[in-house]
Amino acid sequence: MKYTFVLVLGLLPLSAQAADNQEGFQATRQLTGELLNDKESFGGKVIDTMDVADYTYVQFAHGKEKLWLATSKTKVKKGDIVSFTDPTTMHKFHSKSLNRTFDQIYFVSTLNVKTKF
Repeated sequence: MKYTFVLVLGLLPLSAQAADNQEGFQATRQLTGELLNDKESFGGKVIDTMDVADYTYVQFAHGKEKLWLATSKTKVKKGDIVSFTDPTTMHKFHSKSLNRTFDQIYFVSTLNVKTKF
């Protein structure tokens, strides 16, 4: 009985975070920071990646959002956890090499990568 009670209490904070987008954002940021030992970072789990010329484009999941970043060519693969600080955000950015326009993309000078567990 004691274990059932503890389990229920343990799940309550997770459901509350899922309901509140801002809390979910903070929880994801905290988890990413803990995984990479960097409390000031922003990032998530890699969904997709593309290399072109000297750049790597990375789509990552941050909470329920799917976001894109671009950085200098970096070894990264699906399932990795990435984080970065101090991005430059661009809206409606058109990549000539990909012939694609991104609604929003983060340009980062340094990408921290933790390979999937």
